[in-house]
Amino acid sequence: MANLLKKAYNATWGKYVFAGMYDKFLSHVEKHGLAEKRAQMLAPAYGRTIELGTGTGLNLPHYPEAVSELILTEPYPPMVSKLEEKVREDPRRIQLTVAGAERLPFPDASFDTVAAAMILCTVPDPRVALAEIERVLKPGGQYLFLEHVRNRDPKIALRQDVVQLGWYWFGNECHCNRPTLDTLAESSLEVTDLDETKMPGAWKFIEAMAIGRAVRLPDDAPAKKSVNAKVSVGNAASEDSGCGC
Repeated sequence: MANLLKKAYNATWGKYVFAGMYDKFLSHVEKHGLAEKRAQMLAPAYGRTIELGTGTGLNLPHYPEAVSELILTEPYPPMVSKLEEKVREDPRRIQLTVAGAERLPFPDASFDTVAAAMILCTVPDPRVALAEIERVLKPGGQYLFLEHVRNRDPKIALRQDVVQLGWYWFGNECHCNRPTLDTLAESSLEVTDLDETKMPGAWKFIEAMAIGRAVRLPDDAPAKKSVNAKVSVGNAASEDSGCGC
Protein backbone atom coordinates (compact mmCIF):
# COMPACT_ATOMS: atom_id res chain seq x y z
CA MET A 1 0.00 0.00 0.00
CA ALA A 2 2.81 2.42 0.90
CA ASN A 3 4.51 1.78 -2.45
CA LEU A 4 1.26 2.37 -4.32
CA LEU A 5 0.72 5.66 -2.49
CA LYS A 6 4.26 6.77 -3.25
CA LYS A 7 3.87 5.89 -6.93
CA ALA A 8 0.61 7.83 -7.10
CA TYR A 9 2.25 10.78 -5.30
CA ASN A 10 5.24 10.78 -7.67
CA ALA A 11 3.01 10.59 -10.74
CA THR A 12 0.82 13.51 -9.64
CA TRP A 13 1.89 15.98 -6.94
CA GLY A 14 5.58 15.01 -7.08
CA LYS A 15 5.89 15.41 -10.85
CA TYR A 16 3.55 18.27 -11.68
CA VAL A 17 3.55 20.36 -8.49
CA PHE A 18 6.64 19.70 -6.37
CA ALA A 19 9.15 19.26 -9.20
CA GLY A 20 7.16 21.11 -11.84
CA MET A 21 6.65 24.22 -9.71
CA TYR A 22 9.78 23.98 -7.52
CA ASP A 23 11.58 26.99 -8.99
CA LYS A 24 8.40 29.04 -8.80
CA PHE A 25 7.82 28.00 -5.16
CA LEU A 26 11.30 29.19 -4.26
CA SER A 27 11.36 32.31 -6.43
CA HIS A 28 10.18 34.51 -3.53
CA VAL A 29 12.91 33.46 -1.10
CA GLU A 30 15.53 33.31 -3.86
CA LYS A 31 15.07 36.96 -4.79
CA HIS A 32 14.78 38.00 -1.12
CA GLY A 33 18.25 36.67 -0.36
CA LEU A 34 18.40 32.88 -0.61
CA ALA A 35 20.36 33.14 -3.87
CA GLU A 36 23.02 35.16 -2.01
CA LYS A 37 23.11 32.52 0.72
CA ARG A 38 23.69 29.84 -1.91
CA ALA A 39 26.63 31.88 -3.17
CA GLN A 40 27.91 32.19 0.41
CA MET A 41 27.74 28.42 0.85
CA LEU A 42 29.56 27.67 -2.41
CA ALA A 43 32.23 30.38 -2.25
CA PRO A 44 34.89 28.00 -0.78
CA ALA A 45 34.26 25.25 -3.39
CA TYR A 46 37.31 24.11 -5.32
CA GLY A 47 38.74 21.22 -7.27
CA ARG A 48 36.75 18.12 -8.15
CA THR A 49 33.29 18.85 -6.76
CA ILE A 50 30.11 16.85 -6.38
CA GLU A 51 26.70 18.26 -5.48
CA LEU A 52 24.17 15.99 -3.78
CA GLY A 53 20.43 16.34 -4.29
CA THR A 54 20.89 19.01 -6.94
CA GLY A 55 17.14 19.31 -7.53
CA THR A 56 16.41 21.66 -10.42
CA GLY A 57 19.90 23.20 -10.36
CA LEU A 58 19.38 26.42 -8.40
CA ASN A 59 22.98 26.28 -7.16
CA LEU A 60 24.50 26.13 -10.65
CA PRO A 61 25.07 29.91 -11.13
CA HIS A 62 26.98 30.15 -7.85
CA TYR A 63 29.92 27.78 -8.34
CA PRO A 64 33.25 29.64 -8.41
CA GLU A 65 35.93 29.23 -11.06
CA ALA A 66 38.08 27.30 -8.57
CA VAL A 67 35.84 24.27 -9.27
CA SER A 68 37.74 22.27 -11.88
CA GLU A 69 35.15 19.51 -12.37
CA LEU A 70 31.48 19.48 -11.38
CA ILE A 71 29.37 16.36 -10.94
CA LEU A 72 25.68 16.73 -10.09
CA THR A 73 23.61 13.99 -8.49
CA GLU A 74 19.83 13.79 -8.09
CA PRO A 75 17.73 10.71 -7.30
CA TYR A 76 14.20 11.98 -7.99
CA PRO A 77 13.16 11.37 -11.63
CA PRO A 78 10.86 14.42 -11.99
CA MET A 79 13.70 16.64 -10.72
CA VAL A 80 16.22 14.94 -13.03
CA SER A 81 14.13 15.96 -16.05
CA LYS A 82 14.19 19.61 -14.98
CA LEU A 83 17.91 19.44 -14.18
CA GLU A 84 18.78 17.93 -17.56
CA GLU A 85 17.33 21.00 -19.27
CA LYS A 86 19.57 23.36 -17.28
CA VAL A 87 22.68 21.23 -17.73
CA ARG A 88 22.19 21.19 -21.51
CA GLU A 89 22.10 25.00 -21.53
CA ASP A 90 25.13 25.42 -19.24
CA PRO A 91 28.36 26.20 -21.12
CA ARG A 92 30.49 24.29 -18.60
CA ARG A 93 31.28 20.60 -18.82
CA ILE A 94 29.02 19.04 -16.18
CA GLN A 95 28.32 15.39 -15.45
CA LEU A 96 24.85 14.41 -14.23
CA THR A 97 24.41 11.17 -12.30
CA VAL A 98 21.12 9.75 -11.02
CA ALA A 99 21.98 8.72 -7.47
CA GLY A 100 20.92 9.30 -3.88
CA ALA A 101 23.13 10.82 -1.20
CA GLU A 102 23.24 7.59 0.81
CA ARG A 103 24.76 5.48 -1.97
CA LEU A 104 27.07 7.32 -4.33
CA PRO A 105 28.60 5.44 -7.27
CA PHE A 106 32.07 6.90 -6.76
CA PRO A 107 35.28 5.57 -5.19
CA ASP A 108 36.51 6.45 -1.72
CA ALA A 109 38.41 9.74 -1.35
CA SER A 110 37.56 10.99 -4.85
CA PHE A 111 36.38 14.59 -4.25
CA ASP A 112 37.86 17.81 -2.92
CA THR A 113 34.41 19.30 -2.26
CA VAL A 114 30.96 17.90 -1.55
CA ALA A 115 28.16 20.49 -1.70
CA ALA A 116 24.52 20.07 -0.74
CA ALA A 117 21.60 22.41 -0.11
CA MET A 118 18.59 21.24 1.89
CA ILE A 119 19.09 17.49 1.57
CA LEU A 120 19.63 16.33 5.17
CA CYS A 121 16.03 17.32 5.86
CA THR A 122 14.83 14.89 3.20
CA VAL A 123 17.07 11.81 3.10
CA PRO A 124 15.68 8.85 5.09
CA ASP A 125 18.72 8.73 7.37
CA PRO A 126 21.01 11.79 7.52
CA ARG A 127 23.67 9.83 9.45
CA VAL A 128 24.06 7.42 6.54
CA ALA A 129 24.31 10.36 4.12
CA LEU A 130 26.99 12.04 6.24
CA ALA A 131 28.99 8.82 6.40
CA GLU A 132 28.80 8.58 2.61
CA ILE A 133 29.90 12.20 2.27
CA GLU A 134 32.92 11.47 4.44
CA ARG A 135 33.70 8.35 2.39
CA VAL A 136 33.88 10.14 -0.97
CA LEU A 137 35.82 13.14 0.38
CA LYS A 138 39.58 13.16 0.17
CA PRO A 139 41.30 13.48 3.57
CA GLY A 140 41.17 17.20 4.31
CA GLY A 141 38.32 17.65 1.80
CA GLN A 142 35.31 19.83 2.59
CA TYR A 143 31.56 19.45 2.85
CA LEU A 144 29.67 22.69 2.14
CA PHE A 145 26.09 22.75 3.36
CA LEU A 146 22.97 24.90 3.48
CA GLU A 147 20.12 23.43 5.51
CA HIS A 148 16.91 24.59 7.09
CA VAL A 149 17.02 23.18 10.59
CA ARG A 150 15.15 22.76 13.85
CA ASN A 151 14.53 26.20 15.32
CA ARG A 152 16.37 27.00 18.55
CA ASP A 153 13.25 28.80 19.82
CA PRO A 154 11.26 26.06 21.64
CA LYS A 155 7.93 27.62 20.69
CA ILE A 156 8.75 27.65 16.99
CA ALA A 157 10.26 24.17 17.24
CA LEU A 158 6.97 22.96 18.69
CA ARG A 159 5.16 24.49 15.73
CA GLN A 160 7.55 22.59 13.45
CA ASP A 161 6.58 19.36 15.21
CA VAL A 162 2.88 20.14 14.80
CA VAL A 163 3.05 20.88 11.06
CA GLN A 164 5.61 18.19 10.25
CA LEU A 165 3.23 15.52 8.91
CA GLY A 166 1.54 17.91 6.47
CA TRP A 167 4.86 19.46 5.49
CA TYR A 168 6.29 15.99 4.84
CA TRP A 169 3.73 15.39 2.10
CA PHE A 170 3.77 18.95 0.76
CA GLY A 171 7.58 19.00 0.60
CA ASN A 172 8.19 15.52 -0.81
CA GLU A 173 9.37 13.88 2.44
CA CYS A 174 11.01 16.99 3.89
CA HIS A 175 11.45 17.05 7.70
CA CYS A 176 11.37 20.69 8.79
CA ASN A 177 12.02 19.78 12.44
CA ARG A 178 15.19 17.70 12.19
CA PRO A 179 18.03 18.61 14.62
CA THR A 180 20.50 18.63 11.74
CA LEU A 181 23.21 20.58 13.57
CA ASP A 182 23.23 17.99 16.35
CA THR A 183 23.52 15.22 13.77
CA LEU A 184 26.44 17.00 12.12
CA ALA A 185 28.16 17.47 15.46
CA GLU A 186 27.83 13.74 16.17
CA SER A 187 29.33 12.78 12.80
CA SER A 188 33.02 12.17 12.05
CA LEU A 189 33.17 15.38 10.03
CA GLU A 190 34.50 18.46 11.81
CA VAL A 191 32.48 21.66 11.42
CA THR A 192 34.91 24.54 10.95
CA ASP A 193 32.53 27.34 9.91
CA LEU A 194 28.88 27.76 10.82
CA ASP A 195 26.48 30.61 10.13
CA GLU A 196 23.15 30.17 11.91
CA THR A 197 20.90 32.47 9.99
CA LYS A 198 17.36 32.67 8.60
CA MET A 199 15.89 31.90 5.22
CA PRO A 200 14.84 35.33 3.97
CA GLY A 201 11.16 35.70 3.27
CA ALA A 202 10.25 32.22 4.55
CA TRP A 203 7.47 31.10 6.82
CA LYS A 204 8.47 31.15 10.47
CA PHE A 205 8.47 27.38 10.92
CA ILE A 206 11.07 26.86 8.18
CA GLU A 207 13.12 30.04 8.48
CA ALA A 208 15.90 28.66 10.73
CA MET A 209 18.85 27.96 8.46
CA ALA A 210 22.47 26.89 8.80
CA ILE A 211 25.22 27.53 6.27
CA GLY A 212 28.62 26.05 6.88
CA ARG A 213 31.70 24.05 6.10
CA ALA A 214 32.83 20.74 7.56
CA VAL A 215 35.98 18.81 6.76
CA ARG A 216 37.04 15.21 6.62
CA LEU A 217 39.97 14.96 9.00
CA PRO A 218 43.28 13.73 7.54
CA ASP A 219 43.93 10.06 8.16
CA ASP A 220 46.74 10.85 10.62
CA ALA A 221 44.79 13.52 12.51
CA PRO A 222 43.97 13.11 16.21
CA ALA A 223 40.43 12.31 17.28
CA LYS A 224 37.78 14.87 16.38
CA LYS A 225 37.68 17.86 18.69
CA SER A 226 34.49 19.37 20.05
CA VAL A 227 32.91 21.80 17.61
CA ASN A 228 34.46 25.26 17.80
CA ALA A 229 32.98 26.78 14.69
CA LYS A 230 32.57 30.45 13.98
CA VAL A 231 28.89 31.25 14.46
CA SER A 232 26.92 34.29 13.34
CA VAL A 233 23.19 34.88 13.48
CA GLY A 234 21.26 36.62 10.71
CA ASN A 235 18.36 39.05 10.83
CA ALA A 236 14.79 38.00 11.54
CA ALA A 237 12.54 37.05 8.68
CA SER A 238 8.88 37.89 8.24
CA GLU A 239 6.50 35.18 9.45
CA ASP A 240 4.04 35.31 6.62
CA SER A 241 5.99 36.55 3.63
CA GLY A 242 6.53 33.45 1.59
CA CYS A 243 7.53 29.83 1.48
CA GLY A 244 10.63 27.83 0.76
CA CYS A 245 11.95 24.32 1.29
